[in-house]
Amino acid sequence: MDLWQFNDKHVRITCLDGAVYEGIASHNSADYDEHEFGNYEEGLQLPGTLFYAGDIASVESLEDREDGPWGKFSEPFGRLEEESLFDEDGDPVIACEILDCEDPEHVLRMLRCIGYHLCPENAKEIPGKDKIIEQLRVLVKYSDDPMIADFAAKLIPALENEK
Repeated sequence: MDLWQFNDKHVRITCLDGAVYEGIASHNSADYDEHEFGNYEEGLQLPGTLFYAGDIASVESLEDREDGPWGKFSEPFGRLEEESLFDEDGDPVIACEILDCEDPEHVLRMLRCIGYHLCPENAKEIPGKDKIIEQLRVLVKYSDDPMIADFAAKLIPALENEK
């Protein structure tokens, strides 16, 4: 599979175990992955998550898809954001990395995921709230996108009041 063709593209990655992730991919050469991660294998990277070629069953470009309510994506957020927010170790470092990424689409997907899980009918305790609140404050102060800054500002009190 030629993974390079998916560099800087909206993609849907299906892993060998059937897990499906959507995002804007960056291509990593085998040389780069060996240098950075110690594994000589080509891969695709979504914010905070690396998929090695050997773990990928298929990659679908979403570039030709018409923009819907969530742009090229099928849902307001997905597995990538949920797994990052609810890391099994309770460490929100990947969620914070997504909130800090340069792509506003990924930031909005993470904000939507947080907001969804703060609604009473979907409530699930969010681990590492203090780190997430800190990152949201950074977005409020420095984001060039007023929609992102406003969304982040609204989530801060909701997270602070979460039980």
